[in-house]
Amino acid sequence: MIILGGATMKKILFPGAFYIGSDILNDFVSIARNYGKRFVFIGGRTALSVSKDAVEASFSGTDCEYSFVVCGKICSEAEVARVEALPEINEAEVICALGGGSCMDIAKLIAFRRNLPLIMIPTTASSDSPCTFASIIYSEDGSRIISDYAHYRCPDVVMVDSKVIANAPERLIAAGMGDAMTTWYEGFACYNNPELKPAITETALMLANLCRSIVMKDGLAAYEAVKSNTVTPELEKVIEANCFLSSIGGLNTGCACAHGFGDWLCTIPGGHDFMHGERVFIGLITQLILEKYPDEEIDQIMKFGRAIGLPICVGDMRVNDVDALAEKAGIELENDHFLVHLTCDHSPEALKGAILKQQVLADNL
Repeated sequence: MIILGGATMKKILFPGAFYIGSDILNDFVSIARNYGKRFVFIGGRTALSVSKDAVEASFSGTDCEYSFVVCGKICSEAEVARVEALPEINEAEVICALGGGSCMDIAKLIAFRRNLPLIMIPTTASSDSPCTFASIIYSEDGSRIISDYAHYRCPDVVMVDSKVIANAPERLIAAGMGDAMTTWYEGFACYNNPELKPAITETALMLANLCRSIVMKDGLAAYEAVKSNTVTPELEKVIEANCFLSSIGGLNTGCACAHGFGDWLCTIPGGHDFMHGERVFIGLITQLILEKYPDEEIDQIMKFGRAIGLPICVGDMRVNDVDALAEKAGIELENDHFLVHLTCDHSPEALKGAILKQQVLADNL
């Protein structure tokens, strides 16, 4: 929320442009050269091996310069500093992220610190990071979230090659749907909070709702398309939901229990073995129980998660003593900066009860 002269001003941030299509990377330079002539691509080894050739081919016959730098799998302060110190970064006019969430978080931090144009090329649809104005900084071992860094703007361009997404492991698109599903429910929870509602635009809320609708309608078909490495209309709709609608709908409304509890699950033994979207999907179901959503709706979402291979309870994260974890979560999350957005009872006792009920529902599904 922004206060100017005593008046509340709403805002909504978007990326400058969003492109999606099969083999779209062949047209990279025709779109990107409007932002500069010297490009540096930050990405992981796997992502670069998948998409580097297509990007390089697009530079053929141009006077543009480009280089590739490899980043680590965890966006930590040390890794950001290491990448930013590379000579290629100092020569760049445009920063490009090529890969998954970690490289995108690193690229955002570097580009926005230097006030450079930023182009995102996700090679998975596993999260809403491509379009957001946020970076998540982890501890060096990835076991804890150190900070959520909110930038002053979104990326300038987001380019998603649907053929690349279709050839990625299906676990990644499923995790993206898990993250996308939280968008509406957390956004609506924030909208129902009198302190947060004045800052939320109707546009953001409608986009959050559309995100949920697309995932529930086309998610299973998109998942099957990725399993067969096929680009389909349903897959491209879900890519749009995961990468664009979830970003715009989510960060322009707010987070609640899904991300509060989901991020906390990163800290438990083995928690970082699970993807962000998998953890927050567990947190979403916990939130729905806390908010007393209809049993039929909770059942529908849990069955959808199971159908696309998502964990739906902490037991699915190999937690043996669910009671002890629920007790610990309740205590440690009592004043969590996301859970406090809920207007329902989210006391330690209520959260523990919701986690235990969720486990029972999952066991009986």
